[in-house]
Amino acid sequence: MAPQITSIQSFFQPEVPSAQKTQKPAPHHRASDTSDGFTSSEIEAALHPVLHKWQPRATYNQTDIGDLVPGPGCVMLMGRVVNFHHIATPSNMPKAAKGCLKLTVKDDTGALTMKLWYAMVDYDLHLGLLVSVYTPHVSNAESSSLTVQDASLFTSVFPERDNSCYLMVQERSDEGVMCKTPLGYRDGKQLDGLMALRSFLEGGHELAQAKILVCVKSIGGRKKFVTKKGKEAEKVDVNVFDDTADAKLTLWGPLCSSPAHWKTSYTILLITRPGLYGDGGSLLSLRNDTHVDVDPCMTDAYWLRGHAQRLTKREHVNQPFPEGVFDVEEAAESQVRILFTLADIDEFVRAAPAERYVGYLSLTIVELNFYSLYQRNMLLCTECCGVPIFANAVTTKCKQCEKDLVLRINPRLVGLLIDETGAITSGKLIWSDDAWQQLLGRSAEGLAGASVALLKYLDNRLLFLKLAVTFGWSEDVGKLCVLRVTIV
Repeated sequence: MAPQITSIQSFFQPEVPSAQKTQKPAPHHRASDTSDGFTSSEIEAALHPVLHKWQPRATYNQTDIGDLVPGPGCVMLMGRVVNFHHIATPSNMPKAAKGCLKLTVKDDTGALTMKLWYAMVDYDLHLGLLVSVYTPHVSNAESSSLTVQDASLFTSVFPERDNSCYLMVQERSDEGVMCKTPLGYRDGKQLDGLMALRSFLEGGHELAQAKILVCVKSIGGRKKFVTKKGKEAEKVDVNVFDDTADAKLTLWGPLCSSPAHWKTSYTILLITRPGLYGDGGSLLSLRNDTHVDVDPCMTDAYWLRGHAQRLTKREHVNQPFPEGVFDVEEAAESQVRILFTLADIDEFVRAAPAERYVGYLSLTIVELNFYSLYQRNMLLCTECCGVPIFANAVTTKCKQCEKDLVLRINPRLVGLLIDETGAITSGKLIWSDDAWQQLLGRSAEGLAGASVALLKYLDNRLLFLKLAVTFGWSEDVGKLCVLRVTIV
């Protein structure tokens, strides 16, 4: 085999020192699968860039939304996202926007509609998010816009192409108290258009400015599917409730990211102009003109959250009467005796839950359970070791700890109580021993030793009687306490 001829370039190669010949080559970055020399992090940054660090070139005046004036002028406003949806604008132009998010931003003074255009940046938005908007121009909203009744002003920003506008997300600096007062709300006054969930489902949805206040009960999973038109869609079902009814709220598209920031039995939603769909069902949705205030600062929201928290706790089967909380003798001898209705108590407790109330109620018994509880061996009851204990006797022994127990009269002995404004269901009152004695004419021992004929007589004798009830309310107890009873 003929020897290979040495190329002329080999004579001009730099001589490598012997010390460097023994060294291992320096590590280098691994190329991506495309073998184009770029790392995976560099490719991800190019495909999904983030907004550059923005430096304002002009002076932006911080303004409330309610004080904005249409026209040119650099302003900065801060508010919370109460609704948004996606509008796709496909284009083949290299610098054209790929679409926009139409947002409604609200503070304590007003609301603003904004189009947030994007090309490559992915905006991670959700309901209740606190944002700051920098814009050089504000105009009147389009007359055909569904949100013109609340958000009469409009602005359009494209931070990727226009350095005079910007959107700043205030996640780290959000303390949860800014821009959370509902529009038109005043302390101590009912919010216009606010109704119970049951009232909304039974016809209140026909009102143009209907509002409901609900608590998140449970959150379903994110479901992806293909529509009949061949487009991909996504939705999340959120079960909500108040003290009157339950319903299901369906979120679509980009709104599906919002429930990840909510807590069950804690997050409160004030929904203005919610949509209702389904044949006679309780299915809620968000329309383009719907506003959702997350955890609003209002008295009814605090009460509903407390109500939801109490529901998560298992109630005592026969809560002991709170001794030393109410002065029964002072209430009986007082010259000023206030007659309440059930609606009055509900209104006063919602307005000032920390106050303590003692007064009178005029109630009618429309349901009694003497004989049915006797047959089920449940005339008296108590609780021990976390287990409810029922018996037709005053004393019994706990099967868990072998402790001797004294039972009290079952509060479910008296069923429904009503007045002209409302009703109290069975077991929702805490009766004192004196109140039971005045109502039944006998103590717990006398009731436990009563015959079947006597129980049937009491069932028939007390039904539909009118009672003058001396009651007490304290936030620490959480239930109405019956201090004394007089049969009228």
